[in-house]
Amino acid sequence: MHYTAAELVRNFFKLNNSPEDMEMAAKLEACMEQQEFANGEILCRIGDVADAMFFIESGKVEILGKDDEPLNELEEGQQFGEYAVLTGDKRLSTVRSKGGTVVFRMESKAVLEGIHYHPSVYGDIIKRLYGQISQKHSKLMRLTSSRRGIVRDEKNQRKKSLKEFLIHYGIVLSVFLLAGFLPAAENPAPVWVLLPIAFLIVYITITKRTLESIVLACLLTMVITYKSGFIFGFYKEIYKTISTGYAVEIMLILVLLGALIKLLSSSGGVNALRRITTERIKSKRGSLVTSLLVIIIVFIDDYLSLFITSTCFVPINDKKRVSREMSTFLIGMTPIAVNTLVPLSIWGVFLTGIITIAVGDGGTALFYQSIPFNFISILVIVLAFLAAVEKLPLVGTLKAAEKRVKEGGPLWPPDSEQFFAHDEEAARGLAINLFLPIFVLIGASIVSGTLEKGEFSVNIGYGLVITLVFMFVFYCIQRLMTPEEFFDNILTGAEHMFGSILLMVLMICFSKSISYLGLIELLSGVMTVFGSGNYWLLPAVLFLLFTAVCYFLGYSWGMYALGLPIAIQLAASVDGNIALNIGAVCAAGVAGDGLSNFQSDNEHFAHAIGCEPAALVNARLPYFIFITILAAAMYLAAGILL
Repeated sequence: MHYTAAELVRNFFKLNNSPEDMEMAAKLEACMEQQEFANGEILCRIGDVADAMFFIESGKVEILGKDDEPLNELEEGQQFGEYAVLTGDKRLSTVRSKGGTVVFRMESKAVLEGIHYHPSVYGDIIKRLYGQISQKHSKLMRLTSSRRGIVRDEKNQRKKSLKEFLIHYGIVLSVFLLAGFLPAAENPAPVWVLLPIAFLIVYITITKRTLESIVLACLLTMVITYKSGFIFGFYKEIYKTISTGYAVEIMLILVLLGALIKLLSSSGGVNALRRITTERIKSKRGSLVTSLLVIIIVFIDDYLSLFITSTCFVPINDKKRVSREMSTFLIGMTPIAVNTLVPLSIWGVFLTGIITIAVGDGGTALFYQSIPFNFISILVIVLAFLAAVEKLPLVGTLKAAEKRVKEGGPLWPPDSEQFFAHDEEAARGLAINLFLPIFVLIGASIVSGTLEKGEFSVNIGYGLVITLVFMFVFYCIQRLMTPEEFFDNILTGAEHMFGSILLMVLMICFSKSISYLGLIELLSGVMTVFGSGNYWLLPAVLFLLFTAVCYFLGYSWGMYALGLPIAIQLAASVDGNIALNIGAVCAAGVAGDGLSNFQSDNEHFAHAIGCEPAALVNARLPYFIFITILAAAMYLAAGILL
């Protein structure tokens, strides 16, 4: 199908049959110059002055990256070059004819006149550009879902035969039948109360199916407790979990945070920051230090931090001859550590919520008190600072990588090319669109905070609502998005949090259910074997135990929902320092993530950074082994002193 100049103009500039629109259409059509290109001929190149946009009358064109790799393909009726015309920037892509191609060329002056006549065209362009989710963006969403428990391992999606299905669930059924004959509660509690936890860890390790594993583990505890009425028991316990005021509050806050994060990532601020950093950062150390500062400032979510820093700073690090292993060491390990120390972050909200559900009033204060005892996160930030100022002692993979780069070798290890991601450019934005809402959130949460019993706590819920109202006005006035698009982003962000909320509810339900079976009494009995004078071991034991649990589960949020209530009850049962033990479990999640070689997680991160997955694991592993051992010693010392 061939398109006429009149059709292309009317469609793009949204012109109708009114006399005014017809007059404008004729004026714009007169500015169009028809051009023909043979197969393989270049229409425009990266770096060319953007003096016009193009409408495809017939044929196809290929959009090429900086190394002439194909990124996209356009056909008749479509157009390209409008972004560069709007911004005044140089061309971001090379465009090559694929077969014989006929286009209409319209100079920038005419394009801008048409957009000025019908401003809604600008909104349509922005909408299209914001709607293009880059490969890196998608991979990082998968990464953060892995860390929060929504793990989907593509390598485990093979359909099973009927025989395999029957064998698999036949074994599961056998475990459930065995559990049905176990008594619901004994005093003292027998060792078999550990069966549901063992089942969860083994099942998730084998299948990598997180949601299924947790549901089955919950049902297993219900079989032990309620016997034949386990379905009723499951429903009852889930309802009890979500009906508490604390649970409802944390779910609402997580939904609002998801919306905020989606809006920030769609604001264009990341692209503005990339331009600013590219223009102003002049040294290797400057790039590393600035990336660390951005991670600290954008503390709200590890995904958002990773998205921003990998987009803005990996290209700069490449220009400054920083190995990809060093880039991922700094960018990959730091956001989670920062998140677990900040109450306003999505991780801080989750941890505070779990603690509050476990203890009731005073949960927020307990989380604040536990922050200084999150030794792993503090040590990670220290290592990140040393790496940023180029004072980190290099060992193993990092040492080999830096040597490779100094000797003139490639910036990335072998076999990394398949993980390179090509970002699609989004519309020009302002860095203030990214940072100002974060500062509003901080200020609003503090101003609306409360002081009770000498403890001040920020009000994150009120702060989020105020921030979202501010963003609506701030973004819509700039015409970054229409009101409809704003609320579409809110819905999308809320949807991203649903899986995390569901798994949180299931894990809290599971944690409470195994407590009912007498798990705390069993563990307290084990501690008593060591003697009352040895309770100082508890923080170190909890840290190492739940680091291992996190490692085998493959995600930390599920471990937190399981481990924090257990740690709180166990510490209270032996008159231990509850805040210290909470800090130990919080640290275990960071350590477990750092030590993990979970394949799905690492491949998603590899696509974001552009580095072979094994190199990512090997770069951080020696350091995490060291700080895990060091943290265990610190918990032993803290247990003695406190």
